[in-house]
Amino acid sequence: MSEPMVIALISAGATLIVTVVTSILNVRTEVFRNKFNTHQKRLETKKENLNNVYRQLISIINLYPSSSPNDILKHIEHAPGYSMEYYDAVLRSLDHQIENLKKQLNTNNINYEQKSHLEIEISNREYAKNKISENKKRYNIAKAEYEKFCKTDKVVFDLYAGQEVRNSLVSFEVVIHNVFISGKSAGEESDPINNLIRASRRSLINSMRSDLGITD
Repeated sequence: MSEPMVIALISAGATLIVTVVTSILNVRTEVFRNKFNTHQKRLETKKENLNNVYRQLISIINLYPSSSPNDILKHIEHAPGYSMEYYDAVLRSLDHQIENLKKQLNTNNINYEQKSHLEIEISNREYAKNKISENKKRYNIAKAEYEKFCKTDKVVFDLYAGQEVRNSLVSFEVVIHNVFISGKSAGEESDPINNLIRASRRSLINSMRSDLGITD
């Protein structure tokens, strides 16, 4: 075989190899591009669907009061105990206590110190009643809105929400149950770190922001 023919064959083989390698690279590039585009579309779909759902959920969890009725009652002597959403029972007990204290106040055989003490106890219970009534109103509104959310938007949430968000929502639900059903303390309402409701609410909101790629 002549030298020019050998050179021609080598050149043709090299050209074929380059063509095959280029074709393989092009195919791989196209596959990668398609996967990337599909991934991006999924992220866009997720973000589009979750934006409104997360916004709605944040507005609902912000409705919950940050204290338990037992937190409101903790500075009152012989205060009634709250659990199982029995707001009305607590309010009735406070009414009975106020009535009894007023009867003691109206007796003739009490001194100034006793009278002052009774007036303070009555005032404390009146204040607690107002706070608990406000707490009850906020809790019932939040509970109703969350139940509505579970019937309408929870399907989209379950489909697209990230695992961290799901876990944070479960943790928030546990805290709400412990505080308003079991009657446990939520902690000082003004304490953003140690108050259980405020801390779990903040954790849930941060996980939703992170899931949507919001960093600021």
